[in-house]
Amino acid sequence: MNAMPIDIKAIIGKLTAIHKGGDVIGVDFGRSSVKIAKLKKAGDKYALELYGMIPVSSAAAGAEITEDEIDSTVKSVKAFLNSKAVKSGVGAVSVMGNFVIVRYVKFPKMANDELAKSLRFEAEEFIPFDITDVYLSTEIIKDIEEEGQPKMEAILVAAKKDIVDMRINMMKRIGIDPLVIDVDGFCVNNVYEHCYPDFAESNTMFLNLGASMTTLSIAEHGTVRVVRDIPFSGNGLTNLVMNTFASDFSQAEALKRQYGIVPSSEMETMSDAETAEQVTSALIQGVDEQLHVEMQRSIDYFNTISGSSEEISKIVLSGGGAMLKNLDKYLNRQMDIPVEVFNPLDFIEHPDDPELLKNASAYAVAIGLALRKAGDSSAIRAV
Repeated sequence: MNAMPIDIKAIIGKLTAIHKGGDVIGVDFGRSSVKIAKLKKAGDKYALELYGMIPVSSAAAGAEITEDEIDSTVKSVKAFLNSKAVKSGVGAVSVMGNFVIVRYVKFPKMANDELAKSLRFEAEEFIPFDITDVYLSTEIIKDIEEEGQPKMEAILVAAKKDIVDMRINMMKRIGIDPLVIDVDGFCVNNVYEHCYPDFAESNTMFLNLGASMTTLSIAEHGTVRVVRDIPFSGNGLTNLVMNTFASDFSQAEALKRQYGIVPSSEMETMSDAETAEQVTSALIQGVDEQLHVEMQRSIDYFNTISGSSEEISKIVLSGGGAMLKNLDKYLNRQMDIPVEVFNPLDFIEHPDDPELLKNASAYAVAIGLALRKAGDSSAIRAV
């Protein structure tokens, strides 16, 4: 399933004319950095033409963000683009967090134009916000029959208007016309599908591990059925290490990156085994209490809504948090499911840049956005 972007033409009115020949710049506003990616297509292959990871204020991705923080982020990103001689362009951006809701729902069977007219009424029971405060979209998965009545299975997306409008404004201020707004979980699914088209033959869980939260999604034979944000984060793990050592944040971050989750077999031969054990213990506590529990809960929910006996065959990690040493191996042992760290550059031509390669998994959302194109189908409309 080619997951759905938000069509902001209906949100902000008529945009600058669509540049049909322009390549889309993907902009991933994270809590600790902004990731930029632009692809150039040559035949059936892509090359990474522009990329960058710009450190920003820790509040830049959140709902509670001041005008000063927005200004600082815009200034930093604009300076980066100017340094690359990018003065303007067309782009795609994503939204995430508690102000974006993705639900698997069932509606009475109706024509598309009828659903468009009644979407707010049909969606109200599923949305925990005032329905007038959100932009809505739905994508029909398939027609079904339930208790003798024809119905439609669908994915419903609701995004808070103030967050979407803020993101649109930030894009325009950095000189990029935002043609598409997407959802983080869909972006990762899309870029993985681009790299591995046969992944749709099975069920896959995606974890995009960020500095402030993790976006979890589950695709059933390529169709996204579950998307949710969970309160597991890289910064949260750093805080656990910080509390263990009574250190400051930067020292704890360095310890987390240095050791990761050290296997007991390796720890026995380490000269600094005591430090390694303390760091590992703190990280395992966070993974077990915040991530493992939510993963199992999501699988249980997926099994309920899918009605399928087919199990999750693979867990795919992306985002900056995926680079935590041995996290993939630990989750594999805990979940008894194969786990891989996704490198979105594997099927894209790219420079041999050590910093880019080291942070490859952190670019998953930005590259997923860059795969979008002008004129992509609509998703959320101001109806």
